[in-house]
Amino acid sequence: MSSRQAGVGALAAAICASFWLRWGARRPSFIVVEPTRADCVYQSLAAGHPVVVGGSLDTVMAGLACGEVSELAWEILHGGANAAVAVDDAYALDAMRTLAFPATGEPPIVAGETGGTGLAALLAARDYPDIRAALQLDEDSRVLLLGSEGDTDARIYLEVIGRTAEEVLDES
Repeated sequence: MSSRQAGVGALAAAICASFWLRWGARRPSFIVVEPTRADCVYQSLAAGHPVVVGGSLDTVMAGLACGEVSELAWEILHGGANAAVAVDDAYALDAMRTLAFPATGEPPIVAGETGGTGLAALLAARDYPDIRAALQLDEDSRVLLLGSEGDTDARIYLEVIGRTAEEVLDES
């Protein structure tokens, strides 16, 4: 299974298409991750057609604060994405902390609010059995998380982590 953040869907669609072209029917499951307040791909997959998400798109995952999936991305994701998960900001922040302060012996990873959303989806699946079941996750699952950003806002990173990105990396 591969987990990829969505936004308007361009990067997610590009990666999904690459997997599809390379492995065809043997490709891994492809999961799209978005903020709950900007879940245009999630809503579109559920409806079977593009859906524009209205209202406030306010989220700490600013790079994913998009209310409409691009037409080109939709052409790929509607048939290529196996599922979508919408995560609350709290999970995105928890993912940042988990990546900055990993289990003993693991190197830290500097990820911003958007870059850690794949892990945020796994954290939500840990807490919600219905998400885990929908994603068909179990103890034998292998998950590839793709992140596309590091510390894009030094002030927010310091506020969430309590250290700068440089300090996190220097302590490893």
